[in-house]
Amino acid sequence: MARVTIKDIARTARVTPTTVSNVINGRHARVSKKTIQHVRQVVAHLGYTPNQTARSLVSSVSKLVGVLIPFTEDRNKLLLDNPFYGEMVSGIESSLRANGYHMMLAGIDEGNIDLAPFLQWNVDALIVLGVYQDLLYSSVRSLDLPTLLIDSYVRDDHFFNLRLDDKLAAHQATTHLIDNGHRRISFVAGAIREDGVIARRHEGYRAALSERGIAYDPDLVFTGSVSFDYGKKVASAIASDPSITAAFCAADLIATGLMSGLQMEGRRIPEDISVMGFDNISIGKMLYPALTTVDQGILARGESAGSLITSALAGQAVPKDMRTPTTIIERASVATIGNARRG
Repeated sequence: MARVTIKDIARTARVTPTTVSNVINGRHARVSKKTIQHVRQVVAHLGYTPNQTARSLVSSVSKLVGVLIPFTEDRNKLLLDNPFYGEMVSGIESSLRANGYHMMLAGIDEGNIDLAPFLQWNVDALIVLGVYQDLLYSSVRSLDLPTLLIDSYVRDDHFFNLRLDDKLAAHQATTHLIDNGHRRISFVAGAIREDGVIARRHEGYRAALSERGIAYDPDLVFTGSVSFDYGKKVASAIASDPSITAAFCAADLIATGLMSGLQMEGRRIPEDISVMGFDNISIGKMLYPALTTVDQGILARGESAGSLITSALAGQAVPKDMRTPTTIIERASVATIGNARRG
């Protein structure tokens, strides 16, 4: 079916295309109330929807916000393979929609950065997840658009930032395990990149150990990718060391894989080894035993991101650096052992 045009409406309503345009675009001072009502009836009857691309060319406002997810690890590049991104993007989209905007979502490969589609669609702003001070950062910076970075430690006043205190959250998670009597605690995470989220969580892990007089052992640190498969892969190494009584995973997706692998190795959770995650993705409470984790309110953070960027586009005062709180969700995957000092 051919798209209904302003000319079609004008012909049916027996008015000029200019009159139709005035009605559709709210320029009612130039049109009588009777004509406005008549044109609106014809618009509804013909099922007209405005061509947003054409309107954006005229007004320089597209009502589109680009959302970029960088592929930062050498693994299967499925855009929403990680449930964390699914929940975050859901929050962003619902908030943008509530504020009259639409989302343009794309995965960006570090080896093939192409932001041309965002320019072609004339996006009004960008939201970027987890960018580092690298080529993608430089490419995004060059677009000179209002841009919100989520979970990034790039230092540049051009950007708005929404993030956690990752070091503090990891410190609290590790302390929770120590308070439950654990001393030999593994840290399992994705690749540690300078000034990245995982690096900050590793710092928090080390700080908590040091604060309680526990020596840092690099042999207890396992880093690879934020994936179920990686967690499952390192399970055999952790299971082979009976001195390890707990593992702090820097992402729930890793923790789910680790729990699966440990159970395949014949290790009981939490009787033989405790597992703690980070994120509080929905699958964590579906596991058996249910996963103790750090809740970062993923969906709410996505909603905040959408609200913040649309507020900035509306010319409202928005702080450049915003941090959201975390809380520990205690479930069944962490046991108390030895002479624990809870609380």
